[in-house]
Amino acid sequence: MGRPSSSLSVARALAAAALVAGASCAAFAQAGPGGGPPGGAMSPGGFGGDAARSGPGPKVAPGFGGTISGRMNLIGPAEPNALVAPTLADPAPPPAPVFSPERIDRIDPGVINQMRLPNLAPGAASRPTTTTTATPSPAHPQAGSAPANGGLTAPAVAPMVKQALTLSATFGENGTPVRSGLKWRLFTDQADANGEHMLVAESTDAHPRFEVDPGAYIVHAVYGLASAAKFVTVAAARPTAQTMVLPAGALRLTAFIGGAKAPPDAVTFKLTRDDGGVSRMVAEDVKSGQLLRLPAGSYHVVSVYGDANANVDADLQIGVGKLVEAQVHHKAARVALRLVESAGGAMLDDTSWTILTPGGDVIRESIGALSGLVLAEGDYMAIARRYGRLYQQSFAVKAGNDSTVEVVAR
Repeated sequence: MGRPSSSLSVARALAAAALVAGASCAAFAQAGPGGGPPGGAMSPGGFGGDAARSGPGPKVAPGFGGTISGRMNLIGPAEPNALVAPTLADPAPPPAPVFSPERIDRIDPGVINQMRLPNLAPGAASRPTTTTTATPSPAHPQAGSAPANGGLTAPAVAPMVKQALTLSATFGENGTPVRSGLKWRLFTDQADANGEHMLVAESTDAHPRFEVDPGAYIVHAVYGLASAAKFVTVAAARPTAQTMVLPAGALRLTAFIGGAKAPPDAVTFKLTRDDGGVSRMVAEDVKSGQLLRLPAGSYHVVSVYGDANANVDADLQIGVGKLVEAQVHHKAARVALRLVESAGGAMLDDTSWTILTPGGDVIRESIGALSGLVLAEGDYMAIARRYGRLYQQSFAVKAGNDSTVEVVAR
């Protein structure tokens, strides 16, 4: 007969392996590791063999009984060398990471040509450095090297050219230009992780010009207490101009006491505005002669002179693009109150005061001397209290005439 084929040899080897495996399984089933009875009979403790006995005699390690049954199919290639088991003495090392130090030098330098690698030299700074490798010119490639990207040339990227953004503002639609008092801010249109927009540029010019990269921005214009914001897109091929509309006006308040202009810091103003039936504070501690830039609308003005009854209220209307100049006249004067033993005598201490109108309304109460009290023009009654005794004196106040009132203790 001729030489058996490789397939027949493989079949015979598989059959022999199956017979040996079956014999080993039968022997293990008849006498398990614990020396149990054939057939895998279990003792009351769940173990087979002598381990389950409680009488005298040598003890052996517990074993498990049972019968192994089933079928095992061995499938493999037809070549004879396919049945050779791999050598387990020297297991193959696991693949290292691509960027581990032992493999970074095996990568083609062309792959890491533009990678940023840390400088691992002792004592070197921790910031990353750029490792570059000389690249041959496409016109003169190195011998034996293949062209990068399969011979394809990456398209050239044109550098981004900044464009001009010119801003201006008007009072209302088709109104007159705003020529002063403006504050411009330019922000990015996208907020950062904190929800804030980055400031790109700012200016106080009436017509600022910014050189910025093409893209979208937020323009914010502030005119005193009035403001407006708008999205604007800067084109890449031409300058961009944007006009902001500000429905705003201005107000200047001047205070007079009697017939003369009030001294500096003697009078202050408060402005409120009705907001759905609720009075909202717009500005306070406004000085006389100060210019206020405000949104157009109606305002309530309180001129504060002293802390008694000399205040003046007024309602004003601010028009778009209009400057309103208002004068507030206070008919009041300063009064100093003194309790004395005789006219022109020394002032007595430990005195409390109450100022009343002729109708009995309390205007002011004080413990101690009252000097520099501002009262509106009119008639008043002064009551002094000292050591349980009361003293009173009527007096009159004339606008613009400061005076001293003496109450004689008798």
